[in-house]
Amino acid sequence: MKLQFVNKPSKNSVLLYPVFAKESIRDAGLGRWIKKLHDTKEFEAKEGQTFFLFGAVKSLPEKIVLLGLGDQKKLTVTSVMAAFGGGVRAAAGHRAQKLSVFFTQPLAPFAQATAEALTLGNYQPAAPYKTGKSLKKIKESSVEMLEIIGGKKKDVQEAFKKGVLFANTANEIRDWVNAPPNFANAKFFDEKSHQIAKETGAKLTILHRKELEKLGMGAILGVNRGSPDEARFVILDYTPKDADPKEPPVVFVGKGILFDSGGYNLKPRGYIEDMQLDKAGAATVLALIKLLPRLAIKHRVIGIAPFTENLIGKNALKPSEILKTYSGKTIEITNTDAEGRLILSDALAYAVDQFKPKYLVDIATLTGACMVALGGRYAGLFGNNKELADKLREAGDEVDEALWPMPLHKEHAEKMKGVYADLRNADLGSERDAGASKGAAFLQEFVGKTPWAHLDIAGPGFTTDPKKYEKKGATGFGLRILVRFLEKLE
Repeated sequence: MKLQFVNKPSKNSVLLYPVFAKESIRDAGLGRWIKKLHDTKEFEAKEGQTFFLFGAVKSLPEKIVLLGLGDQKKLTVTSVMAAFGGGVRAAAGHRAQKLSVFFTQPLAPFAQATAEALTLGNYQPAAPYKTGKSLKKIKESSVEMLEIIGGKKKDVQEAFKKGVLFANTANEIRDWVNAPPNFANAKFFDEKSHQIAKETGAKLTILHRKELEKLGMGAILGVNRGSPDEARFVILDYTPKDADPKEPPVVFVGKGILFDSGGYNLKPRGYIEDMQLDKAGAATVLALIKLLPRLAIKHRVIGIAPFTENLIGKNALKPSEILKTYSGKTIEITNTDAEGRLILSDALAYAVDQFKPKYLVDIATLTGACMVALGGRYAGLFGNNKELADKLREAGDEVDEALWPMPLHKEHAEKMKGVYADLRNADLGSERDAGASKGAAFLQEFVGKTPWAHLDIAGPGFTTDPKKYEKKGATGFGLRILVRFLEKLE
């Protein structure tokens, strides 16, 4: 979606006109219509309420969507994003290939959030795969040009541009995560990683099977054995020119299971169909690195993304096997469907050993248990460092991506101790109890004393109950948290 700042809306556009409850508007002709609608209680400018007018005011475009924002004094990032996300979808239903948005001064503090909501809400997940009439219908209900009227101030324009940039990047994550495994396979992310390195100047290292074997990464290699494609262990090292060479880097690790069948602990019908979603964490980490040169971040940032499928095959990992990890610790396999923590165990230990991070953050669609605990709106926040956890949670609150602190008790760690090996990858007997905390406790075994946080995005990373600016499927959750975290990092 392209962005323009204009003095008046194009005649052939659909005009999205925000209205605050119980407040007059600038345009007298439109104001009379709003009063009539308020008197009949058809449109009272309640938060997120919309109403379509056709040919109501000669000086304005024929198609107008009134957008209620509720009480001006109660505006929040969450309410603004919900309203404008619903607004762009309502406008798109009237073939708004060019959308004009009347932007008023009270919305200035929310310019970036407005741009993000409009861009995220315009996303079409099926567009890459539909053809013929179906594709034509999608294109007719997609906004191609966004016109902002009233955004004259430079800071507002910069905030809008930033919001569109962030949301477009999040939409790219959504494309990658939604893509089925025959499209977004190991080779696909290999090529994406090279492209990102070329665009950003980041140093790229991709470890394949031979290198992984030399390094002793038995966990990721074990998960990969059932796949016909070799695993990829992607490392993107981004160092801006003004970074302090003495400062330790910030390292982000993302889970990249390209498709998760569950292995021999096969997922049942109803749980297996969308398992391309399991690469959301790794996709987020790659997209973050891609975005960094466009931001004024002065820290060295490293992204690590291990990619593999978790399939059944003649060489596939079996329950009762024992794997030796990069850290030297051994893991007893009690459940082949607890594979994400296996590939992360090698990635986290490698990050600590090779880069000595200032902060280490992993992001992963790790456990269904976290979805049971928190639903689809919150991601679980675990870690060993309160300062880091507070920074991430604050960043999430500011961008409408909510994190909720979850417990990590010594008993959770006890449950992950192995009988025959140092650890086991899933608890037995009471495995459903505190499953998200046990998964996090397992990961903690590989970070040592490094300040570390684990974001379990199983709920909000892929949704069947979308927010107003989301669609069913991948959401791009986590990117804007990590960006805001880095922007505020001293």
